This record gives sequence, structure tokens and C-alpha cells, in this order.
Amino acid sequence: MPASTAHFHTTRPQPERSTRDGDELSQPLEPADLRSFWDKLRPEPSTPLQPDLDIGDLRTLLSTIIHKKANGAVAMELHTQQCCTLYESLDNVRRTKFLHTLAHEFCAPKGKAREAATAYVDATKQSEDYAQTAHLARVLRDSLTPQYTELFDQINRLPNGFAFLVHMRADMLSHIRLVRDDTACRAMSDALMKKLETWIIGTLDLKRITWNSPACTIEKLGQYESVHAVKSWLDVKRRLGSSRRCFGFFHRSVPMEPLVFVWVALTDSISSNVQSILRDREPMENEHDAKCAIFYSINSQPGLSGVDLGNFLIKRVVRVLRADLPNISTFCTLSPLPKFRSWLEQWLTEGLTNPPANIVSTQAAKQLMDLVPEATTWTMALKHIMDSRGWTSDQPTLSAMEPVVLALGAHYLVNVKRSNCAFDPVANFHLRNGACLHRVNWRGNSSYNGLRQSLELMCNYNYVLDRIEHNNERYVRDGTIAVSGDDPYIARAMALNAKL
Repeated sequence: MPASTAHFHTTRPQPERSTRDGDELSQPLEPADLRSFWDKLRPEPSTPLQPDLDIGDLRTLLSTIIHKKANGAVAMELHTQQCCTLYESLDNVRRTKFLHTLAHEFCAPKGKAREAATAYVDATKQSEDYAQTAHLARVLRDSLTPQYTELFDQINRLPNGFAFLVHMRADMLSHIRLVRDDTACRAMSDALMKKLETWIIGTLDLKRITWNSPACTIEKLGQYESVHAVKSWLDVKRRLGSSRRCFGFFHRSVPMEPLVFVWVALTDSISSNVQSILRDREPMENEHDAKCAIFYSINSQPGLSGVDLGNFLIKRVVRVLRADLPNISTFCTLSPLPKFRSWLEQWLTEGLTNPPANIVSTQAAKQLMDLVPEATTWTMALKHIMDSRGWTSDQPTLSAMEPVVLALGAHYLVNVKRSNCAFDPVANFHLRNGACLHRVNWRGNSSYNGLRQSLELMCNYNYVLDRIEHNNERYVRDGTIAVSGDDPYIARAMALNAKL
């Protein structure tokens, strides 16, 4: 969620439980209404927006905190609190000015770092006094440390300071997406990410989230869900119902707000379609009959982007499920391919007139070309269909598209790389965690977002428990992708990979 919606001093009221079951809350919302649905649950900021941000006063306040000019710990805490209150009172434009001032004027002083580096190099050449060399090394290290890290340290000491910094980093990331050449803000975001990683260690509690959890916690599930949008309170209730699980990591200073959470469906087989999970109104009556745990959505707060919490969460949840439900033997994901369509569109542009051989079978290529008589290659036919409207409602087109898209999806997951790793970020995440690529699923997500991102493809990653460490080692070492199951499209892509 954007940091602009997080309030440092306010506590959100918890909706009454009885209101969640009303007919008006069971009605699905249109995508355009989703944000307003959750925004209505939030109170207005308790601090009115300031008419303007005085940069001079801001510099003075930041300098007082960073250079520890306040007299005593209590005064320092009050100044830090004042800084947080000021930041929260600002709108997005003024917050950007705040962050710009912090990133550009309170980074590592170049002159001081240059002097410290020269002194250290001279000392190592001219003297064998190890005590002096160690001292100069500390001075050099301190001179290279951005000044704003002291502000982060002071904020983290405040009650709810950790949550404030997570939301502040979400603002930084939003600014970076708009102004990509702001390297100073990017460096500040990276520095704060490292701080958050350090502070998280040993402070996380795994909790199961249920319909009986605090309303403010359940509200966060809707706000932070980024894979399959939550459309109503009834939608949330269904995902937390029978044969369903939701687990989250909570920071001890923010016990009501999950930093990262995962949705799990308990099923009798490996799921191939996410709508069958999200819309299932008749889940398994007895959870002890389930054979599979399907992880179908993992989400973290935007400000924790780059902090690897999902890996630890999945492994902890697997241990909990094995203890609670020993009948479950398969732990598998139902995952999106978020970059597949954008990659495919670029790839088609480059290879329209001379498509590569062996990715798609001759028969599948011919069936696709038969639908578009003017196309001279199957890639031209594919691009024509992708650019047309309504093809997902035409059965002959769907039948011809299925083997082509499945083959391309498997090729994308197995053979398209960034350095030595899978190009797809979700694939890289699970393969690095030690999972096996299990199956690609045609029409796995028939929503608009599924069509826009991946031509409705989804895939399964299978966490085979006795292979996880070995798979992880091979993938990290040389990019080897472990496979389970007998998916013919993955087998074809693996055979092509062996020839490359």
C-alpha cells in the first residue's frame, strides 16, 4: 500500500463483524472500484496538510537529528517524532521534496570521503602502525556511510518506527518508478532496504490469519493483495474459510499488520486454474482428506520490495502444515508468469519473418496459420490473433492457440535467461528456493489481468521436500532448473535447452 495511506499516530477503527456478512458487501466490485472500496475503510489523516514545506526548516530539523545536536535522548526522540509527524502531514508532491532533500543533501559528503580515502592510502604506504591503519579504516568507512542512515536509526527506535520506514520506502520506490534517473534516491532506497533486512532478523512471528483475526489485519490482506484482487468482504471470508489457509509474518512492533503473507488452498490434486480456487463455494468437507497444499498468492508490503521474506515464509508454512495435516504430501504453487506476454510481444517483433525452429511443433504451427490465411509464418499468425479482440471466446481459435502458447510458455520459463537465472521473476524466486518446475497450465487465470500479463497461462512449482537443498545448490551454481512431473511442453523445452 502507498505510504501516503499509513498514519503514524492514528489507529484505524475495526469494522463490526456483523457488517461483513451484509448483502451489500457480498456484491463483487468492478476493478475501478477496488481502490475506493478499501480507501473508504481508512480514516482521514489526523494532521491537516501543511500549506507548504519550508526546505530551510526541514534542513534544520534533519541536521539536528542526523548530527545529534539535540540535548539528550528525550530531546532527540521528540525531534525525530516531529520529523515523522511532518512527513505524514505532507501530500505526495511535498513528500517527494522531503525525500529529494534527504537523498541529495544528507548523503555521504564527497569531500570528507575523499580526504579519508587519501589519508588511509597514505598511511598504508608509509606506516606499519596497524592501530593507526585500523582507525583510519573506520574513519573511511564512516565517511562513506550516508548521513541519512542516522535518521533511519533514530526513527526505528520510536514506537511503530519500523512500520513508518517501510511505508516511507514505498514512497521512495514510487518516486523512483516515475524519475528513473534519480540515482541519489535509488541509493537511499537501497540503504534503507539493507537496514530493514537487518532489523527484521529475529523479530518476525508467524501467525495464521483467520476470519476471527482483528478486522484491521484482515483489511490489510485486501490492501496488499497484488496477485488476485480481493473484491469484497465475502471474497476475503471465502479465502479464509474451510480448506483454506492464510499465514503471515508479523514484526513484533507492528503485531496487527502482516509484512508478507501467503494464501493456501487444501485440495485433493494439484490445481491448474486459480478461478477454481477463488470461486470455490463447495470446498473439501474434511481437510484431512486433502493431499495437496497449493500456494496460490504471496504478497509483501511495497516498502519491503527486495527483502527476501517469501522464501522463509513458504518453508515455515510447510513445516506448520506438515505438523497439523500429515495427510498432505504435496506442496505446490499455482503461480503467474507476469512478464510472459511483454517478453513474447517483443520476441515476436524480432522474429516475425524468420521464426526459430523446434519451439513449436509443425502440426501446431500449421493449425495456427490455417486461422490466418494471409500469415506466411506461425509467428505472424500468433501476433495477428493476440492483437485481435474476442479470440478468447472463439473455441476454434482457443484450440489452435493452446499448444502454441503452452510451448512458448515452457520455452520462456526454461530457456529465457537473465545472466544464468530464469528471466521471469516469479520463476527465479521459486527455483532459487529449491522448487521444481512442474507444469504449465493453459487458461490457468482467465481474468483480464491473466490475459494481459500471460495470455492466461499459469504454472506450478513443486516443493519436493527431499530435493529442495539439492535443487537450490544446482540452480544457484549453474542455473540448472529442476523438473518434476511429465509435462510434454516442459520436456520439449528442456530438450531444446540441452541443444543450445
